[in-house]
Amino acid sequence: MQEFFHSVTLDRDKCMGCINCIKRCPTEAIRVRNKKAYIIKERCIDCGECIRVCPHHAKRATCDSLDILNNYPYTIALPAPSFMAQFNNLEDVDIVLNALLDFGFDQVFEVAKAAEIVSAATRILMKEGKLPKPVISSACPAVTRLIRVRFPGLIDHILPLHAPIEVAARLAKKEAAEKTGLSPEKIGAIFISPCPAKVTATKMPLGTEKSAVDGVIAVSEIYPKLVSVMKETAAKPMQPLSESGKIGLSWGSSSGECSGLINDNYLAADGIENVIRVLEDLEDEKFRDVDFIELNACAGGCVGGVLNVENPYVA
Repeated sequence: MQEFFHSVTLDRDKCMGCINCIKRCPTEAIRVRNKKAYIIKERCIDCGECIRVCPHHAKRATCDSLDILNNYPYTIALPAPSFMAQFNNLEDVDIVLNALLDFGFDQVFEVAKAAEIVSAATRILMKEGKLPKPVISSACPAVTRLIRVRFPGLIDHILPLHAPIEVAARLAKKEAAEKTGLSPEKIGAIFISPCPAKVTATKMPLGTEKSAVDGVIAVSEIYPKLVSVMKETAAKPMQPLSESGKIGLSWGSSSGECSGLINDNYLAADGIENVIRVLEDLEDEKFRDVDFIELNACAGGCVGGVLNVENPYVA
């Protein structure tokens, strides 16, 4: 049997045996044995819902620490589109991007830029008309794993394109290698993640043997340290670093990916319960006339990720 990697782990010492996580788990992957929670690895999709509802903080996401920046001669920050929404009244994305350089990264590559590339590639594939409809987005790793675990008959409907984070990492490392002359092994592509599912996707990717992402830092870990740096960054001249537009940044919230298709015949759902309901209806062939389905496990889209700091509705 294939070994499963999971970023969501359990601290048994903190677990009090309450059943909050059992009631919330969308794949029934949690049981309580001997007054302690137990996670069935084959069913877990690392959505992080158990982390969200655990009153004792017994569930946690295993991310890399900021010390990972010291492991590579050259590091690239890969901020997710939802990361920009964590900063209240942000006037210019370049403030965040320049602050990441001041923080210690050597280069910044927006995942939003890669999202626009994926949007363009999706439009081409959809226009060719060779994909089984409705096409299901491959961007949310919790959803793709949910389909693998509970809805295997829908696997053929998943968009055969890498998620923006993987595209961003590959393009960024290629660009950095040409710029510095360093080998890819000496270049660390570090993703700033809003959710544990994306951590799992880099450690045990679906559809590829190895991810180009070398490390994943939680938004909640870097945010408080970066805010203080941003104050100094904003007070001095900045480099014009941002290369993404509205389409790429909109991927951070629900229906953002669909808006980039320039096609009104789509369905967008967010929140794991709603996602499951849509997938069940899709199995029953209730969406024959829909071209594209965007599904986000977190309420509100990636801005609702459990590793974020801002209220998703404010974000």
